[in-house]
Amino acid sequence: MNFIPVVIYSIIYAALNVSGAALIKTELKTTQLSGLKEYFFFLFRFRVIAGFGVVFLSALVLIKALSIAKISLVNPVATGVNFMFTLVVGYFLFNERITISHYIGLVLILCGILVISAAER
Repeated sequence: MNFIPVVIYSIIYAALNVSGAALIKTELKTTQLSGLKEYFFFLFRFRVIAGFGVVFLSALVLIKALSIAKISLVNPVATGVNFMFTLVVGYFLFNERITISHYIGLVLILCGILVISAAER
């Protein structure tokens, strides 16, 4: 069964993906993209390039997960874990509010992962 490796790859994927997005978001805190020129120069800042690099690494991990299991298993698990990481990073690094809708979504995602896990057995 490939479920455990898929979960491990999904965790690595989500950690990298959300870290890369957080690097880019950190740069956005001090920037206003009001025109094409600002946007262009923003793309060449070190943190933004590093963020894209980390997101690219996350894509490589996702490809590895896809190589060992069906997309119908990998994509829902990876997306769910990514959502969980995004909530945590948003809350702790960017002081974003977590609403009841977020909690309900999180519970539904966890239930979905459990259902998929059971179906794979």
